[in-house]
Amino acid sequence: MPIGGFLDSLPPMLFIAAHILFLVIGVWAWSKASRAKNKIASAFWLYVIAQVVFLGFFGGIVTMKMAVLVEQTLMVIMVIWIASQKAP
Repeated sequence: MPIGGFLDSLPPMLFIAAHILFLVIGVWAWSKASRAKNKIASAFWLYVIAQVVFLGFFGGIVTMKMAVLVEQTLMVIMVIWIASQKAP
């Protein structure tokens, strides 16, 4: 059994709830950074979009591989975006 195979026995609603929580945290992070006038606030939307894509998997819109590929691509863009900002 591959590592993590036990997760297949958990109900899908648990994963949906987790991704909704992650989405809410992403919106919160964007909101907090925006209020603080942080230059990277917009980068958090990439994280939010990634969570929406994962929810699309649970809705049967995209495959898991597609969800992971989009999510990882958005995270790499976010990391580059944040890392390329000049220090205050």
